[in-house]
Amino acid sequence: MTVSQEKNPHQPSTTITTPQRYNGPAKDGDWTNYRDTITSLYLDQNKSLKEVMRIMREEYYFFATEKMYKIRFNKWGLHKKLRAHQVAELLVQRGRRAAVGKTSVSFVHGRKIDSDRLNTYLRRVSPARRKELMAILSGKVELGSAQKRSIEEIICRTPSPEPEEEVPRRLEAPDSLRLPEECMQIVQSYVGGAFEGSLWQTTSDRELVFPRRPKNWLDPVSSARQLFVNGFTDKGFRMIKVTFDDYREVMVRQDPSLLVETCLALGALLQCGPGLAESMINYSYGLSRIVFGPRHPFHLLFTRLKLANPSDIARFTGLIMQFFLQTIQTNSRLKPTYLATVYRAMLNSDFIGPQTAQKYMQNLLASLETASPPPTASSSPTPGSSPASTSTSTSSSSSSSDDALQKDIEMLRHHLSWLVNLHNKPTEAKVAAQTLAETRGGKDPRLARFSCYNMLRTLPTSFQVGEEEAISLLYQSLDICETEFGRHDNATVTLLATLQNYLRRVGSLDEAARVRAEFETRWNEVMDGMNKSGT
Repeated sequence: MTVSQEKNPHQPSTTITTPQRYNGPAKDGDWTNYRDTITSLYLDQNKSLKEVMRIMREEYYFFATEKMYKIRFNKWGLHKKLRAHQVAELLVQRGRRAAVGKTSVSFVHGRKIDSDRLNTYLRRVSPARRKELMAILSGKVELGSAQKRSIEEIICRTPSPEPEEEVPRRLEAPDSLRLPEECMQIVQSYVGGAFEGSLWQTTSDRELVFPRRPKNWLDPVSSARQLFVNGFTDKGFRMIKVTFDDYREVMVRQDPSLLVETCLALGALLQCGPGLAESMINYSYGLSRIVFGPRHPFHLLFTRLKLANPSDIARFTGLIMQFFLQTIQTNSRLKPTYLATVYRAMLNSDFIGPQTAQKYMQNLLASLETASPPPTASSSPTPGSSPASTSTSTSSSSSSSDDALQKDIEMLRHHLSWLVNLHNKPTEAKVAAQTLAETRGGKDPRLARFSCYNMLRTLPTSFQVGEEEAISLLYQSLDICETEFGRHDNATVTLLATLQNYLRRVGSLDEAARVRAEFETRWNEVMDGMNKSGT
């Protein structure tokens, strides 16, 4: 080499950026040898692809085009942003470990992924990516070979103990704080996926559609609660068993009321006795895995509830219901009277307190009253006058809509007045029986049934209702229920069980025996009907 060709280390660098040793484009063996170096530069040091290419070219004489890097990155699964299939695998592995009480630290291709980053992904993911994630979790999408290779390098393990001389790591949040947060994230994923996948439908004005069902499967659960209260323990368990058997059909339908009704069933079982709510959680956990698969949000939700202490189940379930209803209403509109009934049921299950229920009701009522148009002369014709010949179908439709709105307002006022003046008061059962009587004739079947069960639930605590008066109320309510619901309805038969109990307490043993015999006859027919047709 001549003097003129030697490089003076003190001279400034020239504009030539290509190293003097050019060995041709990188081959497979080169990629394998430098994989760790490239990964470290791109991920650990957060270099851009352009910077990685320059460093590899200038310091390692490694030559490859941008396209070659991208092809290799895809093959390695090397991405700075998490992919949907990676997040799905992380959720599954972390959920599986959480179900057995293990904490987890996660790694994707050797790079640590903390909970904050995973939560940020779930919070910011686009609708399209969320739909892809839901499809992967539900098992509806078959992963490609590259994706399968990628998730093979995802590891979730127990965190290593920190050296004593280092700064103590951040404390793990207790289950009482961590589980509700995780449940809310799962609920958000569940609702988002249901809307994006067109599983749930809305009307033209965004009201969520609840498919009609011949019966509400919650009625037998409410009946079972009353059977336990009145000492019919074996019959209570039998009714719960039939309800559990029919729950599979309810779950398969997966209509918007599934989660609300499941939570309300938990609330009723929590009041039946120890261990029953936990049994339903375990049953829902196993059944949802069979029906939906291990990655479905509904199953993941019960994976978390299995970890809750029995004393926390009511609080967690109440939080889940409240967040579910809030999330639903960011995507659609729920009928106010439906919400009012749910809030009353949540209050009865001790999921929310009276003040919270009142606040929800007041907000609903204020919203309806704001939307209600003021009465006008044109909309209120003089009694006895004939409709104007210029009336149109549009005005008729508007009038019908206004009437429905006023009816909803009156119903909300009824619920709010009840919360303020009657809830947990000594005469609540008596007024519930009066409401049941006022709804006879099919005026409001939902309120009638609700009033019947509410009367049964509050009789023991309505201290100003004596036993003789309670028997009178039960006979009146029995007559109404036989007419409105039928002689072999759950509510009707449950009334008989409660009535015979009160008759025994006042010493009317012969009458109690007659009612008991009638109860036994109808009970067998009720169970035969439930076994044949389901809920």
